[in-house]
Amino acid sequence: MKRRDPTSSIHRSTLSCIAVAAISCLVGAIVVYVKLMRHSFDPLIFAEIDGYFVYHLARSLPSLEANLDLPAYRAQRILLPFLAAPFGAFIPWAIISINLGALATGSYALACIALQYRLSPLIGVVFGLWIGSLFALQFNLTEILTYALVLCGIALYESHRPAPAAIMFGLAILAKETAILYPVALIISHIRTQPWRQQALFGLLSLGPGALWQLALIVLLGQSGLTAAFQAGAPADRMVPLIGLLTTPMRAPDFWIAQVLWVFVPSLGAVCWGLIALLRNSERTSPASWTLLFNGLFVLALPAPSCEYMVHSARIALAVVVALTWAIIRMQRPTLALAWCGFLLAPLTLFRPDAYF
Repeated sequence: MKRRDPTSSIHRSTLSCIAVAAISCLVGAIVVYVKLMRHSFDPLIFAEIDGYFVYHLARSLPSLEANLDLPAYRAQRILLPFLAAPFGAFIPWAIISINLGALATGSYALACIALQYRLSPLIGVVFGLWIGSLFALQFNLTEILTYALVLCGIALYESHRPAPAAIMFGLAILAKETAILYPVALIISHIRTQPWRQQALFGLLSLGPGALWQLALIVLLGQSGLTAAFQAGAPADRMVPLIGLLTTPMRAPDFWIAQVLWVFVPSLGAVCWGLIALLRNSERTSPASWTLLFNGLFVLALPAPSCEYMVHSARIALAVVVALTWAIIRMQRPTLALAWCGFLLAPLTLFRPDAYF
């Protein structure tokens, strides 16, 4: 009987993950092309919403003296502008290209995680085809890069490589501060199970870069990004679950229902799942359970401005999409994973990516 070559199996797995990344990148490229075609191929049309600040920050580097409403708050998300800044006059194209690359990278990492649990790597397309990712791609937003790095960190964590995983989380925090919920969740979940030195190293590599950059912002701009964030709006608005959804005017019933179904119901489910798993003290799902709890609460507490349009809430909900997909993969139930993927991809069949803006 001929033995199976483990090397060929590894090659096939790698190729399948690359194929998944290519699918996400292709769909993203089509979305980019269609938007460019509608606007005379002007890449500056992507510099809208928060993408406006990403573009101007990249143009101003190494100085932080850009036309920003809240300089410290915007500058704390420095990674995407930093990567695009060296391209000079081609910065608008560079930001689009970086986000396309991140879309493919995140899909590849998610496919690798699925393969580690003997599930289909096609699950990886969820990251690239989630409507919130496509929204972020169209407006040069930082969520794609942020959660692509988070998924790289999770993939490395699942491969028992904590130091590289921590570095990925550290970079993700520099892309957007909300990524901090992932390394914090992992640190908490291993407080009693890992040596303190290993925990300290993980915390230093994952949380250290963000902390140093916040200190740098205090020196350069007079305040940290976190301080500026609290000054931008009432902190109480972010402490009451569902306050943003319930206080936002209903611009269209179909929009409001879609936001409830694909943003807030999954977030509420993530919180409930995380709490139940933690109360049961399940070692198998403990790391994912903390990420479910933290990210679910974060999305449920979105303020009203973030719930005004689907483009805002859906791209922020990428935090919950990643957490729930990871938790479902760890359960190793193909039927549940397939149903979850179908649920996430349903908006693409019902609405255009630009239907809410």
